[in-house]
Amino acid sequence: MNRLVYRVSAFPKGNKGGNEAGVVLDTDKITKEEMQNIALHVGYSETAFIFPSEKADLKLRYFSPTTEVSLCGHATIGAFNLLRNLDKLDKEVYTIETMDALLTIRIKPESVLLELDQPKIKKGPDKKEILEILNLKTHQVLTEDIKVVSTGIEEIFVEVDSLETLHNLSLDEAKVKKLCSETLCTGLYVYTLEAEETYATAQGRNFLPIIGIEEESATGTASGALAVYLYAEKNMKKDLFVFEQGNVLNKPSLIEVELIKSDDQLPKAFVGGSMRFIDKITKY
Repeated sequence: MNRLVYRVSAFPKGNKGGNEAGVVLDTDKITKEEMQNIALHVGYSETAFIFPSEKADLKLRYFSPTTEVSLCGHATIGAFNLLRNLDKLDKEVYTIETMDALLTIRIKPESVLLELDQPKIKKGPDKKEILEILNLKTHQVLTEDIKVVSTGIEEIFVEVDSLETLHNLSLDEAKVKKLCSETLCTGLYVYTLEAEETYATAQGRNFLPIIGIEEESATGTASGALAVYLYAEKNMKKDLFVFEQGNVLNKPSLIEVELIKSDDQLPKAFVGGSMRFIDKITKY
């Protein structure tokens, strides 16, 4: 049957950029194969499908062009901005069921905040391996003890010395894919504490070839993980972080992360942003 797919872009900088996502509200009797086919034909990094839930207000499933993924921050931000704009929401706080967790959504007049999963930090690959994959010299990579951080999806985080180094990265995609496969990570996130806007904390690039995404223009889950990493590992004791992403792709994006501190564990991250509407199409 025909399904209406909304196409939106989450985390835009003004009226441009952001990260595109498909959103499907009509999921009655939809199959996994149909969802995968829609995501493939939409062609964005993820498409979100919204269902009723017995455990929460709504259930969300996410598909990249090649596979189902457990959580997608930008698709969730796009979906709930869309639902609000369509007058389908009637309260300020919602709970959602995802593959691995129950999460909270906070609805604001022009943006949405998504609670991410409880953060986890663990040891990552050796710096020597990262240097080879990034084709960089030792002094260009500032991270000595590479970490894997997760707020729902595990990614490897690496700091480089400048915007120039970040923008001129020349990665071996096959090696990135092999690294992620070996470490059971979804992506590699490279960032610098230099930024183009004075209010931004950092600018990053996110590479996820293992799920069919060469580079993503705005990644909510990775931004949440980066904020937790900077707070816990770099002693940046702040409540609010703003990250730039997508600049190299000519899709400038701004992602906000609020941290809620806890005495006995890592702070909880809420990732937030606005949305711009692109169009709506019909897909089988």
